[in-house]
Amino acid sequence: MKAINHYLLAVCLLGFVSCEGPLEEEIFSELAPSTLFTSESGIEAVLNSAYAYSHRSGFQESWAPFYLQGMTAGEIYGQGGSIESLWTSLINFTWDANHDHILAMWTVYYNGIRDANLVLDNLDNEAFSADFRRRTAAEVHFLRGWNYGELYNLFGPVPLYTSSTDDPLQARASDAEMRSFIEAELLQAIDGLPAEPLAYGKATRGAAMGVLTKFYLNTRQWQQAADMAKRVMDTGDYGLVDDYANVFAVANEGNEEMVWALPKSAVSSSTSQGVNALLFPPDYPRPYPNNGVFAARTYLYDDFVNSFADNDTRQDLIVTEYTSTASGQVVPGLGADKSFPYKYEFDPNSVGFNAGNDLPVVRYADILISRAEALNELNGPSQEAVDLVNMVRERAGADPLQLADYDQSSFRDAILREREWEFWFESKQREDQLRHDRFISGARARGHIAEDFRVLFPLPQVEMDANNLLTQNTGY
Repeated sequence: MKAINHYLLAVCLLGFVSCEGPLEEEIFSELAPSTLFTSESGIEAVLNSAYAYSHRSGFQESWAPFYLQGMTAGEIYGQGGSIESLWTSLINFTWDANHDHILAMWTVYYNGIRDANLVLDNLDNEAFSADFRRRTAAEVHFLRGWNYGELYNLFGPVPLYTSSTDDPLQARASDAEMRSFIEAELLQAIDGLPAEPLAYGKATRGAAMGVLTKFYLNTRQWQQAADMAKRVMDTGDYGLVDDYANVFAVANEGNEEMVWALPKSAVSSSTSQGVNALLFPPDYPRPYPNNGVFAARTYLYDDFVNSFADNDTRQDLIVTEYTSTASGQVVPGLGADKSFPYKYEFDPNSVGFNAGNDLPVVRYADILISRAEALNELNGPSQEAVDLVNMVRERAGADPLQLADYDQSSFRDAILREREWEFWFESKQREDQLRHDRFISGARARGHIAEDFRVLFPLPQVEMDANNLLTQNTGY
């Protein structure tokens, strides 16, 4: 067994159960490195810890992407509570390297990478079955590709740790090294992962393909994105859920549209998500007495709410008014830029602020529209690309697009608008805008002083202080 250098493994490891069952928390109070890695069950425990971090374990870790991506893109804003100052800096483009959301993302992804590396470093053991080693290695490659891909999305190139024995003081990789590593990890995962998850929340071949599709798309590798999206489609493992609301319903979790989702359970703050608790004010009529909310609340702007066609059912998950439990009066939201996103319903099994709604990352609808976008960037609009978008629109009851109405530029606009309607409050608008150089110009159009360097977030200051080989992103 290889030595564990530079890492302290003192974490709560999450055990997985069957695909039909919820996640159950298994706490290991004492971990003995001398024996932990000598059995398949010990390796599995550390792998499950890597999954737990990769699922963004923790309250801030679960909600930070929604606000880092949505508020900076002008999709949402928020008020109230101690979190408002963090949100204000995101809305106004004044965030710095001490922002808590930014540190939370860096930490949780690197924790997942750390535990994945520990697994891979200790997998070469003749006592383990060949099938176990092969399958576990594929899962590790997926987790590293996923976590490094998320870090790259936020920060650009970061240090690449590929072993638990790596010196923790490392410089950032080059952009080419970073992109090559993420692609290679996900391709290896595709080759080794099963079509069906071995346990709910674990990686599959389709999940690796889906994550790689989005990586290719966001790095403007249009042909690769189109091809990988087609591979996902050709598996036949995924489809659109008939009713848009049912895509996100607690009772329908694990549905055929979820290519890669982060499983959540309300049993503890480490396994749950806290997004729901940040959506509504305390006087909002919660459907279950066990639902808790913070003082903060999240709003959608009127311009977006009013942009839907009348027959588009995707707007039905937006709350435009409510009756206050305190005053009994109707509180209008629409008309005051204060409509609420209610894509993630109140969990009937929540424990206060702890909610168990799974969080979608890559949906089949995203695969369809991603292929349409990539095809348009390659050759302009085509009947195939229009049909792919119309599959998603048809599910929403929206009128179909007509090929004759578009050239490449206008179809690009239509696709980006479609993504706003389909994926609102799913942590996607920032990357969509960045992909087409609309992120900074959009912020300026909203009246913000948005410097060009804010296309990336700063490396957390505590990491800069701890590693003198790191260089900060320009401007911070």
